[in-house]
Amino acid sequence: MSESRFLEDFAVGQVFAADEEYEMTPERIHAYAAEFDPQPIHLDADAAAKEIFGGIIASGWHSLSVTMRLIVHSNVFGGAPVVGVGVDHLRYLEPVRPGDRLRARAEVIDVRPSRSNQARGYLVLRVTTTRGDGTRVLTQDWTVLVQRRPESPQA
Repeated sequence: MSESRFLEDFAVGQVFAADEEYEMTPERIHAYAAEFDPQPIHLDADAAAKEIFGGIIASGWHSLSVTMRLIVHSNVFGGAPVVGVGVDHLRYLEPVRPGDRLRARAEVIDVRPSRSNQARGYLVLRVTTTRGDGTRVLTQDWTVLVQRRPESPQA
C-alpha cells in the first residue's frame, strides 16, 4: 500500500478512479440478498419477472458495498483508512442486473479543515458507480475524515 495522503494533498476537481471492476454475478447477487436483503426481486427469478424491473436485480445495498470496495481499492487515501462521517444525496439511478460489471470513481468537491480539531479535516467526494458501458447506476456524496499533514519539527 502506498503512503497515506493528507488533507493538504487534495484539491477540488481531483478525480480518483478504481482500476478494477466488479462483476455482479447471479451467485454474488443471491448470496448478498439471502443474507442482507432477502426480497424476491433479488432471489426468485419467477417472482422478479412479475415485478417492476422484469427480472432479478441486485440489492441497492449490495451495489453500495461494491462501490465501497472499488473506492478503497482505488487507493484514493494511500495507506490511510477511509473514515466516513456522512453520505448525502444517495441516488439509485438504474437497476444493477446479473452480468453488470461495475466501476467507481470519486471526484473531490470540497476540502475543508475541521473547526474543532486542527489535526484533521474533511473531504467531500462525489462518488459515481457505473456499468461497463458507462451508464451511471448510483451517485452519492461522501464526507470523509482525513488527517492534516503534521507540522514539521522546528530546526
